[in-house]
Amino acid sequence: MKKLYDVKITFDPKDFKGDVESVAIRGEFLFYVSGLTGHTDETGMVDCEEKFGPRDYEENMASIGGMYCEEMTLNEKGIYEISFRLPAGVYPYQFVINPDLGEPAEDPRFAWSNMQMADGTKKGMNNIAECLKTDFSGEKNHCICDPKNPPVAPTVSGVQRNSELYVGTEEDNFCMPVSDKSKSGTLTYMSYPDVDDVMRTMAVYLPAGYCKDKTYPLILVSHGGGGNEADWPSQGSIHHIMDRLIAEGKTREAILVCMNNSVYQWDYAKIARNCETRIVPFLEKMFRISQNVSDRAFCGLSMGSMTTLYMYMHRSACYDYFGAFSGGLAGGEHFTLEDPHLKDVTLMIGSAEEDIAYNQREIGIPTTIRALKAKGLPFTPYFVTGSHDWFCWPAMFHHFASEILWK
Repeated sequence: MKKLYDVKITFDPKDFKGDVESVAIRGEFLFYVSGLTGHTDETGMVDCEEKFGPRDYEENMASIGGMYCEEMTLNEKGIYEISFRLPAGVYPYQFVINPDLGEPAEDPRFAWSNMQMADGTKKGMNNIAECLKTDFSGEKNHCICDPKNPPVAPTVSGVQRNSELYVGTEEDNFCMPVSDKSKSGTLTYMSYPDVDDVMRTMAVYLPAGYCKDKTYPLILVSHGGGGNEADWPSQGSIHHIMDRLIAEGKTREAILVCMNNSVYQWDYAKIARNCETRIVPFLEKMFRISQNVSDRAFCGLSMGSMTTLYMYMHRSACYDYFGAFSGGLAGGEHFTLEDPHLKDVTLMIGSAEEDIAYNQREIGIPTTIRALKAKGLPFTPYFVTGSHDWFCWPAMFHHFASEILWK
C-alpha cells in the first residue's frame, strides 16, 4: 500500500505586492486509474476516461498531468492555507491571486488553461486571452510561483512558471534530494558562445567529489517544445536523480548538461552542430570528459525526443546511448534508418501510457517502434504511468540512467 503524506501549503499575502481578495492553488494534483501492465506495452490510450483530484485519490491510482484548482482558506493569522494527503512524488504548482473563474475554454488554443475543481467540475479562467496578453499579471487571475519555494531557474532564459512540491522520503521518491550532502553533486548555469555566436546558457551537473585527475562520461539532455535549460533541473529533478543513482551505485559518475534548444526553432541539424562545435568543445576545455564514444549519451523529451532520434539517425558515430522520451521519428528528409552504426548503438524509446506521443501518427512512438522492428534494429522499449508530463519524464530518465547507460 502506498504511504500517504499530510501536506500543508501556505501563502502569506505580505509576499505579494498588490491587493489580495482571495487565493487558489493551481497545480498537477490529478490522478487516474492506470491500465499499464509491465513496461513494454506498445498500444495505449490517448486520453484516460476520468481524472481524480487529491480528495478522491485511491490506492490503485497514479499521477497524471492536468491542472487541479482549489480555493485556499484564510486562517486566523491572515495566512492562506490548504492541506492535502498525497502519495510520494513531485508536484508542480502555483498560486492564482484573485481567481476569476468561469466556463472552461472551448477554443482548443486555450484548452490547456482549463482546470478540474474540487467538486469534479471543469472551469477556465475568464478572459483567458487578456490574461495571456498580461502574462497572467493582471488584477485578476494573477499567477505566481510560491515565494517561499521558488523554482530552480537562476537564468534569464531559464524562466520557470511553477514551484515544485516534493513529497515523500528517499525510499519512495527517487526525485528527493539526498540527505547526505557529501553525496550531492553541483548544478551550475554556465554561459557559452553558441553556433550563432550568441551567448547562451546551459545547466551543468558535476557529480559529488568531481576530480580533475580522472575522466567522466558525458550526458547531453534536451527539454521539449517551449522549454529551456532549466526545465530538467527544476521540473525534472535530474540532478537529484543522478545524485541518488550514483550514491546507490546504480550508474556511473557522469557530467550532465541541459541546453536550450528552443532558440533554434527545433532545427535538428543546427542543434547537432551546436552540440558538436560549441557545447562539447567548450565543456572539454572546462572539464575532464572522456573522449570515448562509448562514454557519451544523448536523451530528451517530446521535441527533445525527436531531436534525440535525429541524433540517433545522423550522429550514431558520436554517441553510443540514446534515450527518446515521448517523441517519435522526425519526419521528412530527416527520416533515415540506413546508418550501419545503428546496429551497434543502444536506444531506449517509450512514453507514458496516456501520452499524446503514444499514437499512430508519423511521429508517434508505436509508428517509430514498427519502423525500428522492420529494419531489425536493436532498441529497448520502456513505458510508464502518466501522460505527456513531468510524472513521465523523470521516470523515463531514471530507468535510462540506471538500467541502460554504460551497460
